[in-house]
Amino acid sequence: MIANAKDKPTLANRLGNFLGFGRFIAGEAGNKRRDPGTSIRTSDELLTDTKRRRVIEGGRELQRNFAIAAWAIRKHLDYVSTFTFQAMTGDEALNEYLEGFVEEYSRPVNCHSAGRHSFRKIVRLAEARRVIDGDLFLVKLARGQVQPIEGDRVRDPKDQADGERWVHGCDCTPGGAIRKIAVHARGKYGRYDFERTVRKRNFLHLGYFDAFDQIRGVSPLASAIADFQDVLEVRDYAKAKAKITQLFALAITREFDDETAGEGIYDVDFSQGAVKMEMDPGDKAEFLESKHPSTEFQAFLQVCLQGALKALDIPWSFADEAYTNFFGSRAALIQYQQSCRDKRADLKEFLNSWIGWRFNLAFANGDLVLPAGVAPSSLRWDWIPAGVPWWDPAKEVRGDLAAVEGGLRTLTEIRRERYGDDWKKNVIDKRASELAYMREKLGVINKAGAELTLPGPGFED
Repeated sequence: MIANAKDKPTLANRLGNFLGFGRFIAGEAGNKRRDPGTSIRTSDELLTDTKRRRVIEGGRELQRNFAIAAWAIRKHLDYVSTFTFQAMTGDEALNEYLEGFVEEYSRPVNCHSAGRHSFRKIVRLAEARRVIDGDLFLVKLARGQVQPIEGDRVRDPKDQADGERWVHGCDCTPGGAIRKIAVHARGKYGRYDFERTVRKRNFLHLGYFDAFDQIRGVSPLASAIADFQDVLEVRDYAKAKAKITQLFALAITREFDDETAGEGIYDVDFSQGAVKMEMDPGDKAEFLESKHPSTEFQAFLQVCLQGALKALDIPWSFADEAYTNFFGSRAALIQYQQSCRDKRADLKEFLNSWIGWRFNLAFANGDLVLPAGVAPSSLRWDWIPAGVPWWDPAKEVRGDLAAVEGGLRTLTEIRRERYGDDWKKNVIDKRASELAYMREKLGVINKAGAELTLPGPGFED
């Protein structure tokens, strides 16, 4: 049977298919690269219970045994997980009262179920567990404390009732909302024993999510664990090889025939200091020189580590301070801070949920006394992330002052960015206290008077 002529591919069509015109090459199977397949599944489906535990343990193993991975996690926490509470009710007296309340109830005995960690430390550890394990649950207790539940302890129970839809320890509605979680206790030899279920209103969930249909969080380190592990293993092999090469220091080459074999044996001992050797004619001594690890090998490891650190958006200049110049380091810092915004936003939502629950509970118990007509729901506050001080104060301070004078920035904004606290309380109020104290004790006045915009010496009799 002869095919219709119009169905035959023309030369132009064949050439277009060869060059990739008019198609999505990634959508076509081929043997030039790994075929990703056509089955599209969520992270919860891809990460079975066993695979999820392997990812979690892989991250924890790196934190325990690989200094660079542990440093990367700590550096991430330094920029992402530190916040200062600031009340913003418009009433300065009420603001101070609320900030004092938060400070008091952030003490370990008042916020942690085991009385071991302050709330600031709980937030840092929660972010660490979110980075390494993928997510974390904080159970809200009736006495105002929280009980952290690490991700591996939330698992599907053996006994499940009709109508329940369990996904990695979470009973979900058909729409994907979590109704309750099944908390397990760790037993011996990797066993988990069912402990209790906790309803959604009684816990906070913090995790890393990259899809709408995702129920459990996935560690951002998942894409870098293999690289970190490879570098760790290859580094250990390289160190072992370098040690072996140090066992051989000198090679002696002899040229003799059978009649002179065994004569003129050289016994060299470097432990006695400098050695003088008088060689027989035809003999030669060479010191062995090891160029291991080679510069190419070191460059390869650096590239692998650079890629692994990108899982946390950390620039290589953080790990190697001499890698670039000041401007390159500054640009890397600015780009990294941009990547921290979304991560901080998740933590701020988490903190808002905690403090809102804590205010309501304390108000109901009579531990929080508010002015007449003020309800906990009307309170306003903010969580200020940790600041980054000036790298080059002489230049950057002048730039910030010029921005303030030009109306482009405010002193409050600059103080938050640099120190992560409130400009009024930590500059103006303290400055006023210093001036009052000096006037009282020394009888001095400030020659700049009320027009002084920055604190400085500037005093005269």
